[in-house]
Amino acid sequence: MSPAVRLSAIYGGIFLVIGIHMPFWPVWLTARGLDPGEIGIVIAAGGIIRIGISPWVARICDRTGERRRPMIVLTALAAILFLPFAVADGFWQILFLQALFAGALGPLMPIAESLTMIGAREHGLDYGRIRLWGSLTFILGASGVGFFLKGAAPDLIWAAILGALLLSATVMWSAPDFRAPAADKHFAPMARVLSDRTFLVFLAATACVQGSHALYYGFGTIHWLRLGFGEGMIGLLWAEGVLAEVILFVFAAGAVRKIGPARLIALGGVAALLRWGIAAETSSLSMFVVLQILHAITFGASHLGAVYFISERMPAEVSATAQTAYALISSGLAIGLTSLASGYLYAAFAGQAYWMMAGMGAVGACLAWSIRRQKT
Repeated sequence: MSPAVRLSAIYGGIFLVIGIHMPFWPVWLTARGLDPGEIGIVIAAGGIIRIGISPWVARICDRTGERRRPMIVLTALAAILFLPFAVADGFWQILFLQALFAGALGPLMPIAESLTMIGAREHGLDYGRIRLWGSLTFILGASGVGFFLKGAAPDLIWAAILGALLLSATVMWSAPDFRAPAADKHFAPMARVLSDRTFLVFLAATACVQGSHALYYGFGTIHWLRLGFGEGMIGLLWAEGVLAEVILFVFAAGAVRKIGPARLIALGGVAALLRWGIAAETSSLSMFVVLQILHAITFGASHLGAVYFISERMPAEVSATAQTAYALISSGLAIGLTSLASGYLYAAFAGQAYWMMAGMGAVGACLAWSIRRQKT
């Protein structure tokens, strides 16, 4: 198989796990007797562990230049550490296992992004057409597998996630062994990454644009139910957003060439201003159908711009660390903090809270525009 096909399979495996785990894990936790507060702590623990473990794993990858072997170890370890959940009983046991499991699974995606971008830079691979398979299997996990899990015994949720983990661990062996130059053992990759002022502005820009999705992720379904939309239609709205993202990824290479990475992030911020500003003021189903198309730009274009910006800005020997910093700041810290604020904002202002998200998009657009001409 070609490297592109093997990398596509890797993204497919990873996102199949995420697509099942994200929506259905809280259902399993509830069945194990955890209350909403305890479930929140368990889920948050995974994010906290990820912040501590991921930079350490990225440092190992950059110092050795390897990507394939660490990814194989991480996926196999995640599958092994998920097994004891079958007999876990009580909040503290589950919390401990969640921390171990998240510590193995959490660093995987930035390393995969780094491996793929090495292939894009050195072997001419098309990142977007590889990454889109992750979006498609996310839909398969959340909607397709979800259809069979709805109303099923909670143990089947655990079994479905384990099956996806085993599949991901299997396909990981097919990963191409693209390597970056190994850094000196005394080299500090994170210090190199964070000493770049332009890169710090980039992190702030992507944090604003990606963080602006927090209200949508956390309260989009609740808001649509409040507006009277049916559950079936809400599911279609979510799927529409991901499918729009997939279509963008098909044309990713051309978009990067014509627009440029920083401009793509800025475009994502402008689209966020438009999307969330209109969402704050409308209750029309047809308008939300139109707005969901913008997910291709608010998430898809900004993420696409981000991974290419890192590839162009940062040397290969720190690419794993740079991708990890981006993932932790934009998808971790920014969305986490904004999600925390979103609960209070939505309780106080309902749909009008989307104006805060629109403002974040505008700030992100300005920051990204300011670095469009910056060179290494």
